[in-house]
Amino acid sequence: MGGKQVNTEGKVAAVINRRELVINRGSDAGVQEGMKFKVMDRRLEITDPESHEILGTLEREKVRVKVSEVHPKFSVAMTYETYQVSEPGLPGMLGTQRVTRVRTLQMGNDTVQSPEDRVASVRAGDLVVELEGIG
Repeated sequence: MGGKQVNTEGKVAAVINRRELVINRGSDAGVQEGMKFKVMDRRLEITDPESHEILGTLEREKVRVKVSEVHPKFSVAMTYETYQVSEPGLPGMLGTQRVTRVRTLQMGNDTVQSPEDRVASVRAGDLVVELEGIG
């Protein structure tokens, strides 16, 4: 019987530099070069302040990474999402120019991020989830 495909999940094992991190899943778990993952923020349980009923859980994505190197027990992945900024033109030129930059990582802290942040705060232990339908 054809069942629902289960996406690969793991954790950030280490942040190597501003663009690369290590995932604790490798070829032994089916990870292949080119696979894309989203690094998730910690789950926030939402409680009703009046009834104290648990309303649900909020999950937010921090950053997306693409696997560039696969080992049996771990993989190296790097940021790939880009954004545009305006910068002053070259000396002697008037106006500004549009420049494309790649999102970067920083060693984690506990600040909540929005998906538009250009620097993602990532730490060892963050959940990583394979992006569905994107390989």
